[in-house]
Amino acid sequence: MTSRIIGIVSGKGGVGKTVTTINLGLALHQLGENVTIVDADTTVANLGLQIGICSFSTTLQDVLKGTDNINKAVYTHPMGLKIIPSSISLESINADLSELKPALNDLDGLVLIDSPPGLSADALSVLDACDEVIIISTPELQTMANALKVARVALDMEKLVLGIIVNRYNGGKYELNHTEITAMCDAPVLSKIPEDINVKRSLFEKTPIISYSPYSGPSIEFQKLACDLAGQQYRPPKNLRMKKIITGIKTMMG
Repeated sequence: MTSRIIGIVSGKGGVGKTVTTINLGLALHQLGENVTIVDADTTVANLGLQIGICSFSTTLQDVLKGTDNINKAVYTHPMGLKIIPSSISLESINADLSELKPALNDLDGLVLIDSPPGLSADALSVLDACDEVIIISTPELQTMANALKVARVALDMEKLVLGIIVNRYNGGKYELNHTEITAMCDAPVLSKIPEDINVKRSLFEKTPIISYSPYSGPSIEFQKLACDLAGQQYRPPKNLRMKKIITGIKTMMG
């Protein structure tokens, strides 16, 4: 039934996969897409925590154990986004993700999977379950080198690598630039998400950045990328420049 499964993957942890999955998913939902986001990082599950929901009666682990159908694990956030969470309990960290691919067959629409980092057995199971892959990395050489490994493994598994999202981008002289990243990873740069204190603030408030600060740099980039994935034309909000200035002033004032 599923029309499209996209894995949000990375070479290492801490680069922003979960933030990307949540905000990209919500941006797609706001465009009218039927989208479900899945927390497949069962060892360090925090997708639910980031949007303010900690307790679920049915989780991805229950589905993987065969005790529940995946549709029972789908929850709708108050903002309208559908999520499939993983349990945060210690008893659930040893889930067998090899059953993820057949489990997803009962979903429809667009599915974004928040993957474990690196190339562990669980991360490879996520890659196996995907049709397409988006790689998340920060612009440092070491992190991008790990992203390159994931890109090559995905290609070896005959997955379509849509490209790379460069997160926490400042454009400083110690960061890889657009041309260097494209050449190194042999994949297009889909988006450069700028470093922004509002992302940390939104995490503290357990609210996606595109709702918490809709005219911030990261929010605009997530909205543009969602339009690209949905095949829609991005239309900037009216008076965007002035709204960005106001957002900047509010940011400086804390």
